[in-house]
Amino acid sequence: MAQLQERIDNAGGASPVYLGEARPGSSLQSLKWRIKRLTYAGNDVIRISWANGNARFNKRWDNRALYTYV
Repeated sequence: MAQLQERIDNAGGASPVYLGEARPGSSLQSLKWRIKRLTYAGNDVIRISWANGNARFNKRWDNRALYTYV
């Protein structure tokens, strides 16, 4: 598989909250992203959850805050 493009959103904080990956050239609006959310306790990541509960490349990066994370 070719190297993936990545996006990181800190959601206004210092640490990454949302991490996204897609094939190079995918737009932020295309249904070609897989997105995970990190949950913290202090500075430690205590949980990694996938958008809509799966790691499929079928999400929009621009909608990352709207998904359910499981």
